[in-house]
Amino acid sequence: MKVTKVVKYKYKLTEETLEKDIESFIKDARIGIFFWDFRNNGEGLKIIKQYFRILKEKFENKKYEECKVCYGKLILFLIDSSVGEDEANFGYEDLIAKVDKDFDRFIKNYFVCLVKTCDLEELTERVSEYAVKSERAGYWFQSGIKILIENLDENILNNLEQRMLIKTEGMTEKDEDKINIIHFLMEIAHMQENKEKYLELCERLRGVVPEEEIDYIVWELDETE
Repeated sequence: MKVTKVVKYKYKLTEETLEKDIESFIKDARIGIFFWDFRNNGEGLKIIKQYFRILKEKFENKKYEECKVCYGKLILFLIDSSVGEDEANFGYEDLIAKVDKDFDRFIKNYFVCLVKTCDLEELTERVSEYAVKSERAGYWFQSGIKILIENLDENILNNLEQRMLIKTEGMTEKDEDKINIIHFLMEIAHMQENKEKYLELCERLRGVVPEEEIDYIVWELDETE
């Protein structure tokens, strides 16, 4: 008896580039084409996993510019989907975990692409967008922040943080996106073990979030030292 491997699914891009194929997929998903995906044999999930396989190969071949764009579109879309944005609901309890139990590695690859290809302006925009969406969804992947800390010159990282802070000017309790950026910057300070910067960022939230939340953040920091 000879056992042979049978390939059940064969994937082929239907658009001229991976980027356009991903855009087409996201457009379909946002109008509900893959709604309750498991009822349709998980076809949407299979496509997503295939995209990441293709991107892994491109990343290993150092096609960082293409990977940056494609990882960005796919990762941010999946974060949106995980919190039920528009009709892009695949029906899984945890879509991110369903895609890959170690989704953090995709975040790491994305941030590697960012630091290798972005000027400061683009880096600010992309990191800010990621910060807003990931904080909103409650996904605290540390690998992206670690890449920023370990791969950016200290002055560049400081400039990035200052540019992100500018986006929070005029912040009120209704500005969830601005608050999320502050929380993301606090995570950077925490990983740097920079208590002074962490508390300075915390103070920016006074009058914006409930005082008991500020007190808890400060207490929690003291407890972990």
